[in-house]
Amino acid sequence: MSPQVEVKIFPESPEGQIIDVPDGATYEDLLKILDINQELVILLNNGQAVPIDGTVDAGTITILRAISGG
Repeated sequence: MSPQVEVKIFPESPEGQIIDVPDGATYEDLLKILDINQELVILLNNGQAVPIDGTVDAGTITILRAISGG
């Protein structure tokens, strides 16, 4: 059974969306599914930072986009 995760992407979709992630998928795989550049975000699962190569666990994934300006 694939883990089901709620994904919240800030600032674009703070209300979140529910998606199924294949068993064994990494957070890098999740970002590829969502077409998000991994170099531009910080990932949290239930409020805790996670490594990009870690296996996705069911929970609430928060994707914070790094914003820079000058």
